[in-house]
Amino acid sequence: MNSLAEERYVFFRLCAGDIQECVKSLEMLGDAVSDRMRVVLVKASIVSYARPFSGNKSQYKEQSWRLDKNYVPNEFCQVHEQAIEYRNKLIAHSDIPHRRPELLRKGPHLAIGHNAPFDDEYLEFSKLLSPASTALLEVLWDLIISNENEGFKKGVQMKRT
Repeated sequence: MNSLAEERYVFFRLCAGDIQECVKSLEMLGDAVSDRMRVVLVKASIVSYARPFSGNKSQYKEQSWRLDKNYVPNEFCQVHEQAIEYRNKLIAHSDIPHRRPELLRKGPHLAIGHNAPFDDEYLEFSKLLSPASTALLEVLWDLIISNENEGFKKGVQMKRT
């Protein structure tokens, strides 16, 4: 990469790869042999989905690259917000206010109970995330093609592999 324009194009391609990873993880749910494996796949898909919307370092600009949520189709905005919240507060971090833990006295030991989403809540959410991520992937590919067309018009050299 030799310019901000090329880096922007690469960022959009990386975003599409992350969302594609989300889609593929969700497609694998039917092949999982246990609910535990399904929950792991859903959590992995949420992390992949959220990655483009978090700060991603740049070589050519001061601010991090972050996919604007305006690219999310309107009908999936609530699903998007829920995915980001799951990722930021329950999956990638253990935020106590969101897990709402309780200290339980059971016999000679202390146990921690929490009221975070149960596995079935994540599995239900996957039914919403699947069409949302597929729709976002279509938007990203349109954006990538548009950037390729613009780049070639402006003479930006983008290597094809």
